Amino acid sequence: MARGGPRPNEEEPLVRIAARRAVGRIRRDAETPQFGRLMAYQATGAAGDALVALALAGSLFFSVPEADARSRVALYLLLTVAPFAVVSPLLARFLDGSRGGLRAVMVTAAAGRAALALLLSSRLDSALLFPIAFGILVLSRAVLIVRGAVLPQLVSSQRTFVNANATLSKIGALAGMIVGLPGVALLKWPGVEAELILCALVYGVGIVPALQLPRVRGRRPKDEQLGARADLLDVFVRQALVVAAGMRFLVGFLVFHLAFSFRREDVAAIGLGLLVGAAATGGLVGALLAPRLRRRLKEEGILVLSLVVGGVVALIAGRWFSLGTAAVLVLAFGISSGALKVAFDAIVQRHAPEAARGWAFARFESALQLAWVAGALVPLALVLPPGAGVFAAGVVGNLLAIFYTAGRGRARAASIP
Repeated sequence: MARGGPRPNEEEPLVRIAARRAVGRIRRDAETPQFGRLMAYQATGAAGDALVALALAGSLFFSVPEADARSRVALYLLLTVAPFAVVSPLLARFLDGSRGGLRAVMVTAAAGRAALALLLSSRLDSALLFPIAFGILVLSRAVLIVRGAVLPQLVSSQRTFVNANATLSKIGALAGMIVGLPGVALLKWPGVEAELILCALVYGVGIVPALQLPRVRGRRPKDEQLGARADLLDVFVRQALVVAAGMRFLVGFLVFHLAFSFRREDVAAIGLGLLVGAAATGGLVGALLAPRLRRRLKEEGILVLSLVVGGVVALIAGRWFSLGTAAVLVLAFGISSGALKVAFDAIVQRHAPEAARGWAFARFESALQLAWVAGALVPLALVLPPGAGVFAAGVVGNLLAIFYTAGRGRARAASIP
């Protein structure tokens, strides 16, 4: 054997084994070149969004007194919901009217976010900070709507929508976690400007897979769009929307209820790190569990199970509230909300005709964001005891599961001739 060649009994490094298996799993998840490009686009967008959030972290909440924090959080909530008011009606009309609109929006969103992140890197101390951040949010919300509408065109007939949505959620969570460490390092040195330049580069990479998505041309007749929308709004979709909105309301409530509770307990920094870590882990686990749950349950069963799991853990955490039980609560709600969102998207994709998918996701994502903001406004307006607020969230989650199960049973009985 030549000197320096591989040894017969030499073991492959664990890092290389893990990397090879990860790449193999991603290739299997991609399944088709078109869906693989959508995965790549999702990864770059999620990583860029994580870097933007990291760059702005602390400036709206933990670095100021609580009275100022409440006013800044109110402004932040306005910024999160306003993009849907701007983008939803425009996207709904454009996407359903133009057969090739989905690809065009994805390319524009990637290029626009890259340009705005680069601009933000030199405008952090100016009055343009919030308008630029608002522009990034608008484009990110547009991508959220388009992703749900375009997915059914890019998956094979052998793959369930739950599996495909879970794959996108998983790849997005992993991308956000991967960029976290270099993002924090750049914030320490040389500073936030360098971190936002990296963010712009990450967003810009997303232009490549977006341009490689299938090109479709043509316009849809108006009567086809209106007919498709009427077919979509059946009772089962409306019931699922109420459940998804209820979960988002509870998530919004718990995020800010726990954040303000930790401020009052003087564990803000530790609590924030614990909450963020538990939420990220929970979202990833939820995306991983959803396809496995789908083998045993329908999408509607996943909705109920998610509410019950989150509700029961909230009851326990509220009864014995501490920093540790709060972390378990956030982890449980991360898992539950991640799995529930995947299942809800699959229900909409299953029921929505192609001519109404843009309208459906524009309308439904707006409703979900409004529910999240409504939940966040409760602890913003009221000072609640930590345990009592968490316990109340558990009660609401379980009641919502009971009402949904009963209502679905009545609707199914009424649909039988």
